[in-house]
Amino acid sequence: MDFKNWFCLNGRESFTIDPKINSEDARFYFGRQQLEERMLKQIKRSFLDPQVPKMMVWGPYGCGKTQTLYYLAYKLEHDKPSSCKAKPFVVHLEIEVQSKSNAGSWHLQNMEALGMQAVQDWLKALYSKSADFDKELQTLTTEPNVIKAFEQLRGGGDLAFSAWRWLTGQKLSTKELQEIKVTRNLGEVGVGDLVLALQACGNLARHVGACLIFFIDEMEELQNVREGDAAESWHQYIRKLASNDNFSVGFIIGFKADTRDDSPKVLVRGDVFGRIAANNYIELETLAAPANVKQFVQEMLAHLVNQKEAEKRIQAEKLPSTVTTFPFTASAFDLLCDFACQDAIKSTPRNIIRTINECAISAWDSKKAVIDDDVVNEIAPIIFDWI
Repeated sequence: MDFKNWFCLNGRESFTIDPKINSEDARFYFGRQQLEERMLKQIKRSFLDPQVPKMMVWGPYGCGKTQTLYYLAYKLEHDKPSSCKAKPFVVHLEIEVQSKSNAGSWHLQNMEALGMQAVQDWLKALYSKSADFDKELQTLTTEPNVIKAFEQLRGGGDLAFSAWRWLTGQKLSTKELQEIKVTRNLGEVGVGDLVLALQACGNLARHVGACLIFFIDEMEELQNVREGDAAESWHQYIRKLASNDNFSVGFIIGFKADTRDDSPKVLVRGDVFGRIAANNYIELETLAAPANVKQFVQEMLAHLVNQKEAEKRIQAEKLPSTVTTFPFTASAFDLLCDFACQDAIKSTPRNIIRTINECAISAWDSKKAVIDDDVVNEIAPIIFDWI
């Protein structure tokens, strides 16, 4: 019998949860009901003021930061709040930052994650519903060069590709600039130039019934940026996006930090913190408390295991397990939770999920129908580093 049938898994191959590999895993959020409700409430309110979400989620390694970002995006796409009048257009980005990276690198990554095709589709939709397309473009931005780039982008061909490269902040030759009828490269006058182009894309999305929201992970990479002009350009970019006059481009940013003092300074400077507001900085703590760990594991098993099939197996084979603890015996379930609670720092969703999956693999390899105390005692100390 294969692994998934051995443990009555519900349409999946293992107990591992990773929304980047399996998009359906984005719907899971276990053991943190109060935190979940707080975040969803804040997002709902954000569509009233400032009209798009502007939020930071942070916590130690393994706390579930990536899962949180994907879950919030999933909720927006599948169960959007009534306060959101447009259709959320979610863009995921795992940021890459080097020591000399500046805001131009962030803008390029934002735009490439958004994609040329998406912006072209919005322009075509605007064109098809507009009696005066040129006049509509002028409502998207006050920057004439961005308007020219949009005109060329809608047309397609080589000029459209050059226009897209310009919008991403890549440097064009004098000839290429002349061909798409813009007067300079984007960003030459400062970071505000880049933000205006991104906001114009957000405004374009709104005009065709979409709401552009970025979910940006791994922002702790900003620690790699040295002090000076590069760091200041990142600061200016996020400050301008956080400002109230940006009501078309939403963002939810995730970063690793054990304490707020460990956060990238750019993301918590006073002028950024004040614009985003304290209630939109969400700390993801470890599970720590026994009740939290138990709830997390029970909810996880309830979703990943086909409990009707598990109950049939328990009864037919007289297995020493219960529907709520399968594939663990009741004592092995308690033992797992005990291991997970011994060190609050290591009591993370990542460690717990890894332990469950490794225990299951070990039991299956040994042809054990359930995970017993011996398996947990073998695997859990390795994961939680108790040996």
